Amino acid sequence: MRADGIGHPRVITKGSTVVEVVLWFAGLLPGLIYSIWRLNSRHVACPSCHQAGMILANSPRALDLKRKMPE
Repeated sequence: MRADGIGHPRVITKGSTVVEVVLWFAGLLPGLIYSIWRLNSRHVACPSCHQAGMILANSPRALDLKRKMPE
């Protein structure tokens, strides 16, 4: 992870794998519902803060922000 906040986005999945496994053992329906929710909650995010909406470094918006930042 770089200090300047530039990096490759990563896929983040909300929830917990441990909770998912416990729910599958508790019953088919709770496990299935939780698994579907987790699959639908996946999103590409910043590797350092895990926020969605990461601006790619070579996008026009990022290049504009880089120009405006002091050196």
